[in-house]
Amino acid sequence: MRFVSKPISIGFIALAILALALPQNYVILAPGPTTNLMNGAVEIKNLNGADKTIGTDRASNGSTTSSTNNAAKNDGIFSTAILATGPNQRTYGYQVLAAWLDGNLAVMPRNALYDSGEKAATAKARQLKEMADSENNAAIAAWSYLKEIARLQGKSMPTWRASDVKIALKNTGGGSAGLAFALALIAKSADPNLIAGRKIAATGTISQDGKVGEIGGVDQKVIGAKENGIEVFIMPKSNCATLSKSPAGVKIYAVSTLSEAVHALAFAQSRAGALSVFTCPKK
Repeated sequence: MRFVSKPISIGFIALAILALALPQNYVILAPGPTTNLMNGAVEIKNLNGADKTIGTDRASNGSTTSSTNNAAKNDGIFSTAILATGPNQRTYGYQVLAAWLDGNLAVMPRNALYDSGEKAATAKARQLKEMADSENNAAIAAWSYLKEIARLQGKSMPTWRASDVKIALKNTGGGSAGLAFALALIAKSADPNLIAGRKIAATGTISQDGKVGEIGGVDQKVIGAKENGIEVFIMPKSNCATLSKSPAGVKIYAVSTLSEAVHALAFAQSRAGALSVFTCPKK
């Protein structure tokens, strides 16, 4: 039987302690808040000939009705977020170890989230640009979807355009809320029954033609959704391989397009058997 000599074992311990005390090239992701987009985060101008706020209908005399006003209700379409180590913040070895041991946190290489040498101001500007692009893509995708539905059903076209949409979320950046933005626009302007009294969170990038793309931190987003009382969580199908959390009480649907997301929400109300199409394959 071989034994490690005492000096060598002490050296290993010293190196381990040193590694825990030194900064590491990783970032830590944690569950973040959800935001109800039906409470004024998204605005549509020229909806039925008047300025409208998502979740608020205006009567012909200019007064506000409460038929779809979610300000005093908990249901709605919610965006999700993660909390991440900033580009100027150091992450030490002991923090990385603690995050690995914590089932609600994730550790990833710093260059997966930030460009090499990127500073906080540059990262913020980039993330705000990504969010602005996401807002524009969501408006075009939602309008195009509604236009196609109107054509197929022989109904009137949407009265608003993508340029009529204004979205304002504080302390948020990146493009992962695109799907949530598009669903909120559809729910308000054409189908308020899509919500059906549920707290629905959605995450995923979106292209102008309605394709839903992969995002980072999907586990932390579904955990955050659970912590904030979300009942339905819609995510990109391309994230199924990285999803390892399925909190009790949260129905998770995986989609590849905006159309699939709308249909998943509609099927969940009436034809539960069809929802297997919108679930991740069992691992």
